Amino acid sequence: MNSLSVCILLADGFEEAEAIIPADLLKRLGVKIIFAGVNSIDVRGTHNFHIKADNLIDNISSNDFDALILPGGLPGTINLRNSEKVINLVKHAYQNGKICAAICAAPIVLRDAGVATDKHITGYPNCEKLSYEPNFKFTGNSVERDGSIITAKGMGKANEFAFEIARALNISKEDILSVAKNTFIYE
Repeated sequence: MNSLSVCILLADGFEEAEAIIPADLLKRLGVKIIFAGVNSIDVRGTHNFHIKADNLIDNISSNDFDALILPGGLPGTINLRNSEKVINLVKHAYQNGKICAAICAAPIVLRDAGVATDKHITGYPNCEKLSYEPNFKFTGNSVERDGSIITAKGMGKANEFAFEIARALNISKEDILSVAKNTFIYE
């Protein structure tokens, strides 16, 4: 068992699968998961599922985790982007060498926090507009990792996104393959 921890920020309207799939897979790898609500402990997803967060963002600092995950979804991404607390936590996490990961539309939060400049990023196809902005290298790949920034296209890539975060956390290839084989059973 390792002592790694990941904080997943939840704002009303988040895409449930983009939060739950990475949380589940990383937890199976022995990572402590901290769900942090942006505005409340009871957070409603875009499909009206409710998750009770472990804590509020007000009580979280980048010293509390090794990686920060921003799920996409609408209006969840907009609610993350419009939160000064979220922007400040992302900036502080990045400045302290923490992994900052965003999926689907959430890479715009990384952009607005100023941590994705000159980074290879991907995201939901509508995010390709970032490729027209100066200093953004939008690739359109399924998952992209550039230094401590990890991005993914969307819900269908949530497992690949989680495993890339695991690799960035230096979890062994053997452990990742074991969880992948035991989790995704194809017959």
